Amino acid sequence: MSAEMTLALTLFTVGFAIVMFGMGALVAYYGSQKTRNAGFGFILLGVVATYGWYYMTYEDGAWIGVAMPDALLAIAGGFAGAIVGVVIFLVAIIKS
Repeated sequence: MSAEMTLALTLFTVGFAIVMFGMGALVAYYGSQKTRNAGFGFILLGVVATYGWYYMTYEDGAWIGVAMPDALLAIAGGFAGAIVGVVIFLVAIIKS
């Protein structure tokens, strides 16, 4: 698999796993009894995605060389930008 394809799959899978962990934790904590089970299912799906991503990229050797540092840097930058944007939006809404 090429480095670009490995990077694309890693970005997708890591982003998917992070969202599943976060949303699963929120739903499991704040949800009603029925939706809490769905939240735990989301967390389990995030664990499965992380497990699959780790072994898929590690066996290729791309985890060490390209995929891991680039993916985490891109995801961290994307989340940081999204958080700053949401904070600016909320401050604008609250102040008006």
